[in-house]
Amino acid sequence: MKIKFGWLDLLIYIVFIAFALVTLVPFTLAIMVSFSAESSVALHGYKFIPEQFSLDAYKMIFQDSMVFNAYKVTIFVTVVGTFISLLFSSLLGYMMSVQKVKYRNIIAFLIFIPIVFAAGLVPWYIVVSNVLHLKNTVWALILPLAISPFNVFLLRNYYKSISPALAESAEIDGAGPWYTFYKIMIPLSKPILATVGLFASLGYWNDFTTSLWLIDDRKLFTVQFLLYRINSMIAYMSQHTNMSAVLLPSETIVFAMFLITIGPIILLYPYVQKYFVKGIMIGSVKG
Repeated sequence: MKIKFGWLDLLIYIVFIAFALVTLVPFTLAIMVSFSAESSVALHGYKFIPEQFSLDAYKMIFQDSMVFNAYKVTIFVTVVGTFISLLFSSLLGYMMSVQKVKYRNIIAFLIFIPIVFAAGLVPWYIVVSNVLHLKNTVWALILPLAISPFNVFLLRNYYKSISPALAESAEIDGAGPWYTFYKIMIPLSKPILATVGLFASLGYWNDFTTSLWLIDDRKLFTVQFLLYRINSMIAYMSQHTNMSAVLLPSETIVFAMFLITIGPIILLYPYVQKYFVKGIMIGSVKG
């Protein structure tokens, strides 16, 4: 079979290649700058081929045990938070998709309200710190982000796309709602669970504002919050001291921390990419 290739196809390829370059070029430049000497960056600026190769930025980062501890905290928060988010979001979504559940529309309306109206930062902070007493605990980094109304509705729409005859057949055979959910719905929901899991893991991994508001203990600093602290410290020192930029790798260390923080997510994404498009399309269109 001959494949037709017209001018429109060429234009589409050019547009997508341009988008890919817009994404890859800055990322490649960040990698090169992180492996450059600070003096070279100060004299010659950012270059794709370093004038002088150096690992000083990475040495400065990893000589402090706080970075490794921040990685441990971030990995724990991301793994546990993603599991909790998937568990409760899928349970809520499945419950709202079952026709015979009473008040499911009222519950859906209550979950929908935060999408449109937000109470604000101050009431949220008072509830988390004074009512739930989560401040300066690792659960302050997990529980406030555990349930996203958007993810719940994605899951609900996906469960509604599954034929109810499957659940009815399981009930006729004596299966309860928990068994039906665990043995039938979960295996059929891998695409949407992978999609929601990716959303949740990205939210937990990239979050630093929760640490900024609720965490004072250095042992609970996350990687993203540590990057924010290092960047703020470098900016303050460069403005209020006479320390030379050559002695303090202010530019290269920021790019090195950037690469260190996004590394695990880049490695995770290819494993869930095959489920992503299918899950987001079915979960958002049907329902």
